[in-house]
Amino acid sequence: MKVLVIVVTYNALQWIDRCLASLLNSTIPVDCIVIDNMSTDDTVKYIKKSYKWVHLVSSKKNLGFGQGNNIGLQYAIDNNYEFVYLLNQDAWIFPDTLRNLIDVYNLHTEYGIIKSVSPGY
Repeated sequence: MKVLVIVVTYNALQWIDRCLASLLNSTIPVDCIVIDNMSTDDTVKYIKKSYKWVHLVSSKKNLGFGQGNNIGLQYAIDNNYEFVYLLNQDAWIFPDTLRNLIDVYNLHTEYGIIKSVSPGY
């Protein structure tokens, strides 16, 4: 099973550790693509140094959230991923988040989109 997590960033340095580190604890192995929207802080430099396993795309202009995700989605299509998870730069997953979502999908294959919601919502 191939799972891709897409993270679109802009000046995400204060959140990126919690976000990307949470992916390492997932019970489902994942690949990750980060599309950076021309951050002016050290987000890109930090990801390159600390998260070498992340596929990093540094945009030459700020494409916004939607277009950034479109780059990640095209990457998922081109590389035959079965599942894609959009993760905000200031969010993180629990170890079983993706497992639970895939379990729901396996019970309801007619669903095209499944989302997780934080317990506080």
